[in-house]
Amino acid sequence: MTATPYVSAAAFRAHPTYLDTTGLIPGDPDPDVQTAALTNLLLEASTWADDVCDQPLGAHLYTQSTRVRADRAGMLRLHADHKPVRAVASFSYGSSPTSLTAVASPQVWVEDDANLVLTAGGASTAWAGSLQVGFGASPGGEVFARLGIVAGYVATQLTTPVTAGATSITVADPTGIEAGGRYRIWEPGVEETVTVSPLWQAPAPSTIPAATSVLLANPVAYDHEAGHDVSGMPADLRLAVIKYTMALLMRPDSTAEDEFPDASTTSSTRGKESRPTGLGLISEARKILRSYQRVR
Repeated sequence: MTATPYVSAAAFRAHPTYLDTTGLIPGDPDPDVQTAALTNLLLEASTWADDVCDQPLGAHLYTQSTRVRADRAGMLRLHADHKPVRAVASFSYGSSPTSLTAVASPQVWVEDDANLVLTAGGASTAWAGSLQVGFGASPGGEVFARLGIVAGYVATQLTTPVTAGATSITVADPTGIEAGGRYRIWEPGVEETVTVSPLWQAPAPSTIPAATSVLLANPVAYDHEAGHDVSGMPADLRLAVIKYTMALLMRPDSTAEDEFPDASTTSSTRGKESRPTGLGLISEARKILRSYQRVR
C-alpha cells in the first residue's frame, strides 16, 4: 500500500471539481484537520487505483523470484511482474534456490516496459550450477533467478521549501528518479517541469526510502512550498485518482439507502451538488486505468 497519495490535497482542490472540501469532519473548523481528512481520501483513491491495476503504480522496489530457461546464448528472458520497469537493482541466479550467485552490476535490456533480457554472468563469473557453458547458464537449462526490480512512476513530494533559482530539490522518496528524467512539480499556480541533471547519481533503491536531494539540470523557475507533488505519473493516471476521490465525496447520505458505501467520512459536499451519485466518475476512472493494468 502506498504511504503517500498520488495527488496532494492542494492539487485536488486546484482541480475544477466544484466540490466543497471544508466540511469533511463536521463541526471542526481547523483547516489542517480538513486537509488531513481529504488526504486520507486521496490515499484511499490511490490504493484503489493500485488494486484496479493489480500492481503499485507509484515507483517502488520489489523482489521477484522465478524460474527461467537460458537461450542458446546463455541469456535469460523473463517478464517483470510490475511495470514500467525503471531499473534492475539486483540479480542472482543458480541451479538451486538455496544457492544463488549474485551478479554485480547486472546488464539488463528492457523491452515494452516489462520484458527483461539479462546476461547470466560471464565467462569469468562463477555461478552456483554444476556446469558452466557460454554465459554461465546451460542453453535450455532451467535456473532459479531472484531480481530486485524498480518499477512504477515517480510519485513523491517536496520535503523542504524551494526558492526560485535553486538547482536542487529535496524529495521524500527518490525511488524511480533517473538522471536526465523530467518530473512535474504540481503546486497550484506555479506548476513546472524540472529535469534531473545527467550528473546526479541516484541512491541505492530501498524499501525504506529516505529524503534525498536531487540535482537539477536547470534552476527552478518558481518558489515552492514543502508538501507538493513531484511526479512522473502520467496526467491521466492522476485524473483517475481525482475522479475516484470525487466519487467518494459525492456518495449518498449514509443515513439513506447507499449504493456506494466505500467511504467512511461524513461531508457537507453534497449540499450543493446536483449529480445523484459518483458512480459515473468511477466508470470514467476505471476506463483510464485499463491501459495501466498489469499484464501477466
